[in-house]
Amino acid sequence: MPIHEPQNYAISIDEVRNLFQLSTQTSMLLIDDEDKLLLATDQILKSTGYAANEITQLPFPRLFKVRSSLGELYAYHFHGDRDVREWPHGFLQGKNGEMQYYQFSMLRLQQGGKLLYLLIFKNNEENQSLNLLQRFSDAFLKDINLGVLLISLDFTLADVSDRACQMLAMERENILNKSLDDIFASVPSQHQLVQRSILTGAIVRNHAVSWTNNRERFELLLDSNVLKDSHGKIVGAYVIFKDVTNLRSLEQMVQRSDRLAMIGQIAAGTAHEIRNPLTSIKGFLQMLHRTFGERGMGKEQNFTDVMLGEIDRINALVNEFLLLSKPKHVSYESTHITDVLRGMVPIIHTEAILYNVQLQYESLKHVPEVIADSELLKQVFLNVCKNGIEAMPDGGVLTISERVDTIERNVCVDIHDTGSGIPMFVIDKIFDPFFTTKDTGTGLGLSVCQRIIHDMGGTIRVASKGFGTTFTISIPYT
Repeated sequence: MPIHEPQNYAISIDEVRNLFQLSTQTSMLLIDDEDKLLLATDQILKSTGYAANEITQLPFPRLFKVRSSLGELYAYHFHGDRDVREWPHGFLQGKNGEMQYYQFSMLRLQQGGKLLYLLIFKNNEENQSLNLLQRFSDAFLKDINLGVLLISLDFTLADVSDRACQMLAMERENILNKSLDDIFASVPSQHQLVQRSILTGAIVRNHAVSWTNNRERFELLLDSNVLKDSHGKIVGAYVIFKDVTNLRSLEQMVQRSDRLAMIGQIAAGTAHEIRNPLTSIKGFLQMLHRTFGERGMGKEQNFTDVMLGEIDRINALVNEFLLLSKPKHVSYESTHITDVLRGMVPIIHTEAILYNVQLQYESLKHVPEVIADSELLKQVFLNVCKNGIEAMPDGGVLTISERVDTIERNVCVDIHDTGSGIPMFVIDKIFDPFFTTKDTGTGLGLSVCQRIIHDMGGTIRVASKGFGTTFTISIPYT
């Protein structure tokens, strides 16, 4: 039957103490609204192994672990006329650290203008059949690396896992027992993780969703279904979502690598066949250019200038094709990334001046050595820095900073520009071969950079939040 206790009963501590002395077989606790433990019955002392003077020195959350504050539990389970059929539950921690599962009822008392909560524990023997299942349920929501949302019939959030809070970038206490319409009010309805149709029996399996929480972007696989009682009546629903961002990134990297390998094989076999006739054409055009100049044929000389420029573009494209195949003279050795960057700063600075860009270089004193080819690293850093400079046609700041990730054991170089940023619908494609936003770009520069860094065992990532873009190049150190 429903449990309701909407009133606040005025009572004195002495009256509660007398009640505790008479209730020798009942487990009860008295707690104030600041989580101070005031009284415990003999059954609680027996179950936990504490003496009466010891247990009242403990903060309530240390003795009895529940998923919400007492005020929130009372409001949800016992206040008003809600038809709540489930008792709240928690784990009583003994002096030896052992945890015991209990369900409990609550009374809210008034004593001298202060609120007190009386917890009356259900007989533990009645809970043995649920003990293991409930322990698993609580551990699942707390420890599992999955986002879990439990939704009640009125479309409010009944419970949420810790991982879901992290991915949503929301605090548990700010969203629990609130309408999902309010929780996701800032998200367009078609992009919300949870739709009201879930409560009508709509089942979702392995639905791919992209989610951005203003700090990170996640690629999620989502499952949902309804929860029914023993009579088949829908009593709620659940949503489970798994973060597969790393798997999707790996899948995309493999696809790009396959495309690059295929292009590289084609390039290696045809590059010389293309460059040989280009060399002849370029030689004859240079002769014509000189002859036109000697004869004062300026118009014709301008035509040859255009053709020579286009031939140079074709040569540059062929050279980039050749870089897609595995470099034949790679020299991997212990390398100081700081030395590589310091040797490049003057070159980058010269390029920055042309675009009215300020260059800031933030180095570290002690950076571990990495196993890499310094010349290929220069190629990657120059390419990324050049892209950053060109992204600021009206001027700005290009920042190159070094850092060491001791957890992943990587040396990282962050290259940040203050340009207009990269749109979300483009950012996933920038490493794809032939994708470019430049009028004269080939779309191979970043593909080559990714291939080079990947061959060194590292990664190259990009982040853009609407103002500025940061490329992070990470290479493992030994």
